[in-house]
Formats: sequence, C-alpha cells, structure tokens
Amino acid sequence: MFMPTHTAFDVESVAAVSTRIRSTLLDIDSRYPEGGNHIVLTSHADVLQITQCYAAGLENVGMFSQYRFGNGEVRKMGRDVGSLPEPVPLQPPKRGEFAA
Repeated sequence: MFMPTHTAFDVESVAAVSTRIRSTLLDIDSRYPEGGNHIVLTSHADVLQITQCYAAGLENVGMFSQYRFGNGEVRKMGRDVGSLPEPVPLQPPKRGEFAA
C-alpha cells in the first residue's frame, strides 16, 4: 500500500498536502455555508488529484495517481467516493518504450 507520509526525493508528502487542502476546504465551507457556489481551484495535477481524493473521502488518499487529470481538464469535485472517475492504475513502462 502507498505510504502517504513518504518524503522521498525531497517531495511534500501526500499527508502534508492533505492537511493544507483540509484547511482550504474548511475555509471555503465557512465562507459559503449555504453552498451552491461555483469555486474554481487551480494547481498542478498532483495537488488537484490529492484534493479530489481527500474531498471525496477516499480511504487511502495516497492512491491519488489512479485518478489523473488530463492537461487542462476541468472536473467537478464531489464530496463522496462515488464522485471519483474510474481509477486507472499506473503501469510501468515496458522495456525500450519511452513516455510520450
């Protein structure tokens, strides 16, 4: 299972990103308690993927890479696991193939 606290390669851990996201979502919820507003969150893909998994309540947010965003993709963020797209596990590249 993926370890959401790892900081290998000098990266911010998924747990640390989730803590920042939690604070942001609580702030948004407190500013707009009645809901119904359209709020756009922008970031790079990893943070957006972690955000959608955290907000949806995915059991292991560390699995965020299975819910990738396409370049420029806009996606509604839901607050339940059923709002997530179908997961697509990452596959290791085959020997001799290069990522496009």
